[in-house]
Amino acid sequence: MNGVGVLALAMSVVVFALPRIADAQEPSPPLGAPGPAPIEGKPKTGTPAPLDIVADFHVESTVLGFDQGVGPAVGREISYNGKQYTVADIYTAEGAPCFSGGSHFTIAPAGDHLVVGLKMTNPDSVVVASLK
Repeated sequence: MNGVGVLALAMSVVVFALPRIADAQEPSPPLGAPGPAPIEGKPKTGTPAPLDIVADFHVESTVLGFDQGVGPAVGREISYNGKQYTVADIYTAEGAPCFSGGSHFTIAPAGDHLVVGLKMTNPDSVVVASLK
C-alpha cells in the first residue's frame, strides 16, 4: 500500500468508529432535572457540629512561638503562659482566608498575620486568690 491508501484506510476507520463511540455514551440529563433521590436510612441534612467554643481572648500566632503566617489548628491544645488552652478560632488579621486541611497547623496566604482565639481548658483549676 502506498501513503494515500494507508491514509484512506485510516480515515474510513475513524469515520465508521465515531458514530458507534457516540452511541455508547450515556446521554446527559436535561437541564433542571432533579438529582438522584436520597438513599434510605441516610440523613437528608448534614449532622450538626458540636457547640462552638467561644474564645476567652485573642493573640497573634507569633506570640505563641509560631512563624508569621503559621499557627495552630482549631481544636488543638497549646500551652501559653504556663496554662493550657484550646484553640477556639483562628483568622487572618487582613481578612484573607486561612487553611488547615486536617493538619495540626493553620497557614495563611502570603505570610499574613494570624490571630488565634484561645479558651482556657480548665478554668476551675486556676486559683485566683486565697482568703485566709
